[in-house]
Amino acid sequence: MKDSSIKRTNRIQMRMNSFQEMSNTRWKQFSNIYANLLLHFPWSILVLSLLITIGLTSCFLFLFQIRPFDQNDFLIPQSTARRNALHIQSIFGNDTELRMHQQLNLYPGLDIIMKRKLVIKDGNWNQTNMLRHDILQEIHELNRQVQSIRISNENHSKEYNYSSLCTKINGACIIDGNYILTEKFRQDLSHLLPPKSGYYFDASGANGIPEFMFGKNYHVTNSIPTTVDYDEDEYNEHNNSQSTIETTSEKIISYVPVFRLRYTLNTSTAEMRQLAMRWEREALHYLNNEYQSLLIEVLPSTSKAITDTIVQRAHEEGLYMSIMIVIFLILVCFFITIQGNLHTSVGYLSLCGILSFALSTGATFGILAICQIQIIEPMALLVFIVAIIDCMRISIVCGEYHRLIKDYLRTLTAPSSEIDLSKILPSIIESTHPYFMISTLIITLVYSILSLLSPMITTLLICLTLVLYIFVNYLVHATFFSSCLVITLKRVASRRHCLFCFRLSNDYHTKSKKQCTKFRLLKEKISSLFIKDSILKKFFSAILCLILIISIISSIWFCLSIDTRLFDDKFLPRESTSLRSYMKSQIDDFNIGPVVMFVIPETINYEDEHAKSMINSLLKQCQNELRTNNFKLLWLDHENVSYVINGKESLEYRITPFSQNDLILFDQGNHSVITASRFYCQLISIKGDREDIRTMNNIYTFADQSSIPSVFPYSLLFSTYEALEQIRIEMYLLILLLIICTFISTFILFLSFQVSLFILAHILALLTGTLTCLYLFHNLTFNFANILWLFVVSILFLDTLIHSCYKPLNSKWKYNRILLSLVLSLLILYFIPIQAYVFQTIRNSLIYQSIICFILINVILPSCNYLFQSLNRNDEQMQKIQQPMITIIDGNQSLTNGMEIKTDIYEIHTDRKSSI
Repeated sequence: MKDSSIKRTNRIQMRMNSFQEMSNTRWKQFSNIYANLLLHFPWSILVLSLLITIGLTSCFLFLFQIRPFDQNDFLIPQSTARRNALHIQSIFGNDTELRMHQQLNLYPGLDIIMKRKLVIKDGNWNQTNMLRHDILQEIHELNRQVQSIRISNENHSKEYNYSSLCTKINGACIIDGNYILTEKFRQDLSHLLPPKSGYYFDASGANGIPEFMFGKNYHVTNSIPTTVDYDEDEYNEHNNSQSTIETTSEKIISYVPVFRLRYTLNTSTAEMRQLAMRWEREALHYLNNEYQSLLIEVLPSTSKAITDTIVQRAHEEGLYMSIMIVIFLILVCFFITIQGNLHTSVGYLSLCGILSFALSTGATFGILAICQIQIIEPMALLVFIVAIIDCMRISIVCGEYHRLIKDYLRTLTAPSSEIDLSKILPSIIESTHPYFMISTLIITLVYSILSLLSPMITTLLICLTLVLYIFVNYLVHATFFSSCLVITLKRVASRRHCLFCFRLSNDYHTKSKKQCTKFRLLKEKISSLFIKDSILKKFFSAILCLILIISIISSIWFCLSIDTRLFDDKFLPRESTSLRSYMKSQIDDFNIGPVVMFVIPETINYEDEHAKSMINSLLKQCQNELRTNNFKLLWLDHENVSYVINGKESLEYRITPFSQNDLILFDQGNHSVITASRFYCQLISIKGDREDIRTMNNIYTFADQSSIPSVFPYSLLFSTYEALEQIRIEMYLLILLLIICTFISTFILFLSFQVSLFILAHILALLTGTLTCLYLFHNLTFNFANILWLFVVSILFLDTLIHSCYKPLNSKWKYNRILLSLVLSLLILYFIPIQAYVFQTIRNSLIYQSIICFILINVILPSCNYLFQSLNRNDEQMQKIQQPMITIIDGNQSLTNGMEIKTDIYEIHTDRKSSI
């Protein structure tokens, strides 16, 4: 049984070796044909490639259009939330002139949180209570100044203030929380009663909800004689004292730490929307830079404040990233050029490589311009990624050239011997281009599949652009840069200076070889210490392999722990103190967020107690969620259903103002039918983390399981949460696709299971290790600011890992010089105080990825390679010892002679590098 197993293994191994030899032969044939084409027509290929790429670049310069980009581009067109929004719009009509809780999107508006300024007096903090007449007077003055802010239209023919741009109901501007501006509120300031119905309402139309106007930390106490102003610490001590105080049963609001107003704007037309956005930006600028008050601190925000701040900072610091890229390219050219001597150095070939990258960039975006595809700003990230990939390919080509030319020059018998390029060039192509082709194929497959699976337009656009970019870059590299390589080789063959091209002596390389003999001997002596086979070396190699496995497993666990985020404090620049304070106040002082709107799109019997019970049960389920509060707004609590249905008056007189636009009635003569209605609960968080997404999914489930016919929920954040959930899934899907496609592609084309497994492990270690470092040291989250960079940075060192795994014994300098150049150029960004979050993520991720890649190819890979080679040698020795002796009988020989020939059968051994 054991013998048959060994024979079966030998047959499989021989068959694999046969396939490998066939694959190697095909790659050699390809290299020879390609090399002959380049040697015979270098200038023709160069000029043709140059003309095509310059033509496409010209199309880009004349036809390109750059479209503004924000987080709305990530929204999924056919998501549940978007479909529900369209359904609501078809039922209730245009929402731009409704109250904020009835709107389907975040429209332009100005939100102001007001606090008392803290002044140190006699060593104690001043009072923070806002219930003072002088504070209220200051807020009235603030309101007057805000409403007087003016803007003009594009041709400066007309001016607009808030009253001409606001959303109006019954002729009055809607200002959420404007109850604090009424005379009634001023009169009740010292004896402010909580609203019985849950919200304040004035005869003038002013209104307000205490949780919105006063925050979550306002105090309700018994009605006792108190002064309007008091110290908060004294208040707490007073409440905690055990003394008996005579009180009444009436409750009043005695302490309010914040006031809040929100000015809504009319966006019913495209022109009004543009004017509203201009007004909110002007108002924000005024409040942040010009408004002054001795009594209150103003924390304003608008619908575009966070986006504008982030984008503006990114544009300002884009110059620093450009400088970093230039420094990186200069270092790459320097490190590539200095290798070799004045004869064998590649000279200006590295500059030709940079020109090749520039031409491929222009050609790619020229094709996009011809196809009338608008270019979005994040596509600049692709330029950065492809620049590093192309520099690594250039370095690998030049490194293989130096290795081969050095070996070739040693074989020359005489100094005047001719250098045969027909032997050198095919070897360079054979040792580089197959790996570039396979990496290009992998990238094309991965991002094509991801673009097909992704429901987001932005992912589709970025993925397909990257596929086109990588393909065009490879074509330009294979034509323009390869032609420049042939021209450089012809310069080397004619023995000319690498920079000034004057002819060198025939024995120049012989003299140079003598000068570096001592250095080479010292290098070989040092290397021999590491090459020495020993038990200790095997032990350390095994330890490093074990560390690799453990790190991969732990990194995968950490990667799965990475959360999503809609907003985080670190997204904003450090000097955006007002906006930071506003967002901090949202968390610390308020317990409210966007509402969840439940819509019943068909007629039901609202007078039935069972129907009312089902509606209240659904609201109760929503209120019991971790990320919701106890707020609810149900028109059934405030309206007489019988009067609404059977009343003869106009609808606006049959319902209270807060139920307007929550009912759709159809008149059937003597009575009306409620054909649709909606009611609300409220979220308390806008973080966009897993718990928020879980709350959204639970609310969807509650609506699906409810007995209310066709009821469905909607919140203006749901479409954003669905997009956040999707980008997290797609990030993990991208890593999975990259690993699977890399393993399958390398195995099919090179037929080496062991090397394919090595590549898979190293890619997995690189990607998960980078994400883990970002997560542990920088609290990485998946968000709209960094996800496109994380999508594309995954392929950065794919060429490096594939080539190094198939060439584990070759010099690592061709990889290390690119890593060194990248790290040195990135260190500059640590001396420049960059504050744009996306640039900080780029800097940190590249640093970690470069360091991890360096460790993998210089430490882990050689150790794994050595350990597996040692195990293979041990297996061979065991097979030689344990293999039984078999009898070979000549078919032409008579068996009666009794002649037996005993021989050992050895397993055919093939090095795992034999693919190329």
